[in-house]
Amino acid sequence: MAKVVSIATKQPTTAKNPAAVALGRLGGLKGGNARSASMTPERRKEIAQQAAKHRWANRKSDGVESTAVRAMDSSGEAKLA
Repeated sequence: MAKVVSIATKQPTTAKNPAAVALGRLGGLKGGNARSASMTPERRKEIAQQAAKHRWANRKSDGVESTAVRAMDSSGEAKLA
């Protein structure tokens, strides 16, 4: 991926330290599960409700009703389904 970016931007990219990458990935794989395990079900519910509220707030400003589903027709035009 770095090579593609380098070619596309015509700028060299620096190589990453493989040990640091592995360590970061290891922490990333553990992180979400560890956080979830440390929370109460009520706290997880609060976080999920807040996230849903923020996601739907963006939809409402779109001018599209919450029950409407966007789809593409054969010509690539957006339509309501």
